[in-house]
Amino acid sequence: MKKTIIIGASHSGQMVARELKRFDADHEVILIEKETVTPFIASGINLVLKQAVGKLQEATAPIADLNKIGVKSYFGYEVIKIDWQQKIVFFTDGVKKLAETYENLVLATGSRQYVSKKYAEFSEIYCYKSFFQSQKLMDALETAQTIAISGLGHAGVELAEALLQDGKKVVLFGPNQRLLQAYYDKEISDFLLSQFERKKTAVLCADHLIEVTKKDKGLKLQLIESSIDCDLLVIANNSRPNSELYWDGVTLLPDKSVAVNSYLQTTRPNVYAVGDLIGIPELITNKKVRLSKVTHARQTARTVASNISGKKFPQPKYLNTSSTELFGFYLGSVGLTKEQAQQERKSITTVKVGTLASIEGSQIFLHIDLNEQIVGMQILSKQPVQIFCDLLAIVIRNRWRITDLYYNATSFFPMSVTLTPLLNEAAADYLANFNEVKKNSDQS
Repeated sequence: MKKTIIIGASHSGQMVARELKRFDADHEVILIEKETVTPFIASGINLVLKQAVGKLQEATAPIADLNKIGVKSYFGYEVIKIDWQQKIVFFTDGVKKLAETYENLVLATGSRQYVSKKYAEFSEIYCYKSFFQSQKLMDALETAQTIAISGLGHAGVELAEALLQDGKKVVLFGPNQRLLQAYYDKEISDFLLSQFERKKTAVLCADHLIEVTKKDKGLKLQLIESSIDCDLLVIANNSRPNSELYWDGVTLLPDKSVAVNSYLQTTRPNVYAVGDLIGIPELITNKKVRLSKVTHARQTARTVASNISGKKFPQPKYLNTSSTELFGFYLGSVGLTKEQAQQERKSITTVKVGTLASIEGSQIFLHIDLNEQIVGMQILSKQPVQIFCDLLAIVIRNRWRITDLYYNATSFFPMSVTLTPLLNEAAADYLANFNEVKKNSDQS
């Protein structure tokens, strides 16, 4: 009988466990996890503040009833040592010390936000990726009035918007030139900035934190271009892999992620790594990226489970896909942004269709390369866009050309407003105005 130990029982770890049991009910699977509330959704605080869940403990996304499917779980236990030669994992809950042997080992310990050691003792600086960290931050938010957030990506922007809804004063800052720069072009970034400005919220782009000093009450943050007085600072960027335990057993890359092959096996046989411990190639650019996303965690977990089960399945390349809701609007992004296309020296044409005032209440930006393949899409809408983004991901993965969109027939139901006809409109605009659009295309 096969035996696999999984270190880490969050989104990727639990998915590996479930899929191994799906493929072989007799497979012995052991999960070891130092947290007790898992798999925790890193944006759990936002869900509480927006009243999507009643309490932080409910902000989880369990994969399966682990006991029911026969997974042996150790929650509240931390791995303290791995004997790579004898294939033994040693772990403890602080009282009991246990050990288990393995045939296969899966590293699924994820990542965490990094805080400089010189600020380690500052009780006013918080991260919030785990349940324990988030609970500490929730307690502090009860009395804090002014919150500074470091990070202009999804984590920082979504937390800032949720705190504004809760009546807090927020200052958002980071080194990026724009909000959500990795996912959206300037048009949508500027729209988000205008929403923060309407709330009289300071957003300091392209500004770096230099020094943090304690005051009688709260903190003073010195940035390159400005300074911030706040009650507390939340770190919502600078994520780093939790790989310290593995440095003597597998190869780590310069960013401390774990080196893996296309089957997500490390440099040590029968040892695999998943989730945001690893980087995988991006579909269009082929550059390796490391992601802290639930969808990525689960996909890499499925790859590892199938390979341990003997099905030999390489990890698919990553396609940048994102969706969120902010200020009552839904945002979605798939594939390349204009900036990423420029960095890759890829010439694109952008076709814009729809308006927020239209019956669809949506604005779509479609990016098309010189081969007339669709390489990117962004949407700003008054209706949910997640399914639409998933559809566009399939379109881009299958290398559809703009003519495929034009001639593809969409369903029609007079009592339902859908977004897919806008794709036909975008294709029609491109084909009808090809020469004119081509002249105005974004050049690298």
